[in-house]
Amino acid sequence: MYCVKCGVELADSEAKCPLCQTPVYLPGYEASEDRPYPKFDKPEPVNPRGIYFIISFICIIGAVISFVCDLNLGTGVSWSGYVIGGILLFYVVFILPGWFKRYNPAIFVPVSFAAIALYLAYIDVAVRGGWFLSFALPLTGAVALVVSSVCILCHYLKKGYLYIFGGAFVLSGLLCPVMELLGYLTFGGPYIGWGFYPLIALCLIGIMLIVIAIVKPFRESLCRIFAI
Repeated sequence: MYCVKCGVELADSEAKCPLCQTPVYLPGYEASEDRPYPKFDKPEPVNPRGIYFIISFICIIGAVISFVCDLNLGTGVSWSGYVIGGILLFYVVFILPGWFKRYNPAIFVPVSFAAIALYLAYIDVAVRGGWFLSFALPLTGAVALVVSSVCILCHYLKKGYLYIFGGAFVLSGLLCPVMELLGYLTFGGPYIGWGFYPLIALCLIGIMLIVIAIVKPFRESLCRIFAI
């Protein structure tokens, strides 16, 4: 405890302050406004919407400048489409969720992957690649399904993270051979079979996390070792 008058730290057995002789308990005593320690006011929370507004304005300026510069070259809209699409993608993924008070992964994560798919579709049309429907769309959809599931489960369950991430590693490993097969069917070339190497590694990691989650003594010993 501390003296109500001068602020000196007191022992529990002391009846008076050794510095100013003020009794430890003094009914009716009103402490003066002068404190031995400065009084700090809590800073007001910063409104992040002002920051998002500035970033939004910068994104608009960048998109307009790239579009005008592309038109001045006399070749029509060419490279500015990639720049504007990249700016829009950045805005949807990182800035748009900040305008809302609560981040809901069930909405914003699928929206982010939908924006990625649209940007890839634009690139495919612009370069006339013909790879979006056969490669980019199924791969983006599969990754979106895995990432959205992990984010939603972690957001709502608040437990069982080892099971969630273990399953995510296994599913990610299964996607690797699928990605290689889609690339082979779309772009051609030799089929090497490299997708099975990350499949084995990711599945082993996922199985290890699930085993740790199931075996309670093993999990508790690891928590003690890593001070979790």
